[in-house]
Amino acid sequence: MASILRVNTLTDASSNNSVALATVSQGTTKTWVNYDAVDQATRGSLNQSSLTDHATGEFTTTHSNNFNSAEDKCVSTCEWNTVDEGANESAGSVRGGTASCQHGGAVQSTSSLRWDTFQGTHTSGNGSNVDYDGSYCMIIGVLA
Repeated sequence: MASILRVNTLTDASSNNSVALATVSQGTTKTWVNYDAVDQATRGSLNQSSLTDHATGEFTTTHSNNFNSAEDKCVSTCEWNTVDEGANESAGSVRGGTASCQHGGAVQSTSSLRWDTFQGTHTSGNGSNVDYDGSYCMIIGVLA
């Protein structure tokens, strides 16, 4: 049998340290995705309606529920530094580190986010976008 718990404020056992439930929900993750760019497969997600793989290391995640503002959100991206299920690092020991970030050339949106994954430079080559086995994106903010 399903139950519903309805509260406006959470407190500890002594009724101290109360916090409004709205405050708690505002600080939680609203959208996340774990994308395997090598196999072009979403391994897990929350509040995601689709993912577009534009090119090597360039993706857009589209949200099922829009954010209240295009700019008022916190975006965190990272990657698993492998292209072969963890058998080897993809960047190698002579390269700069791996990185990911919100795509600089894309206008911010309430309904989607574009981000890139890439590897650093080395003595004989520039950095470049890379498809990793694990490309992760998480967004915190207020939903519309």
